[in-house]
Formats: sequence, C-alpha cells, structure tokens
Amino acid sequence: MLYARAADLVVIAHVGFIAFVLVGGFLAWRWRWLLWAHVPAVALTMALFAFGADCPLTDLEKHLRHEAGESVYRDGFVAQYLLPGVPDGVRGVVLPLVVVTLTVIAYAGCLRRAGRSNRAREVAATSRPASEPTTHPTRAVRRES
Repeated sequence: MLYARAADLVVIAHVGFIAFVLVGGFLAWRWRWLLWAHVPAVALTMALFAFGADCPLTDLEKHLRHEAGESVYRDGFVAQYLLPGVPDGVRGVVLPLVVVTLTVIAYAGCLRRAGRSNRAREVAATSRPASEPTTHPTRAVRRES
C-alpha cells in the first residue's frame, strides 16, 4: 500500500510539473525569480520531446505501481491521464508546439515587462532634478525653511 500511495504522490507531482511548464513563464511576469526554475524545466521537457524519452517521473510512477502489485500502463503519462483519446502522432506534434508557443509568449511578456520597468526607472531618474530631495512613496519629506 505504501508503494501505491507513493505512486499517487508522483502523479500529483507530475501534474504540478506539467502545470508549471505550461504557466510558469506567465507567473514569472509577477515573480521573475521563477525563471531560474522555469527555464530548466522547459529545457528538460523539450529534451524529452526531442529524444522521445519518457519523463523520469513516469518511470518512477510505473516502478512504484509495479512494486505495489498494480497493473502498469503501457503509454506515457500524458497519454494515460491527460489526453487518453488523442492519437500518439497528434500528441507528439501538438504537445511540443503548445509548450513552445506558450513559453515564447510568456518569455516575450517577461522581456516586455522588464523593458517597461527599466524605462520607467530611467524616466523617473532623469525627470527628478538632482537638487530635489527624494521622497518615500508613503511619507513626504519636510523641508526646513
């Protein structure tokens, strides 16, 4: 029973990983530090697609199911749980395209937002005279006369 529960946890982690690959680039619009995890996740996913390999999480789940005495599915994780009715040929072309498209859109948005925030900082720095004191956004600086 312990192996079966461990396999279930691997399934949950696998779904989380896939969700992160799909939407993590968009989350990085708000939290840029996520790119440090998202870029390697996308690179790993694309390498698995390129070589036609199974995800290590799929192999781990299958091993745990086997150890639990449960039947092990033949196809990959996506074919088993997420898109069971979609033929392999379609999945093999559409999934990489979806991942690449979403990642390009997300990273383009990250670059655009980064450029916009850099321009805003430059404008703010050049529009304030050097002799004028800086103010904290929540409190005004009193000038002594």
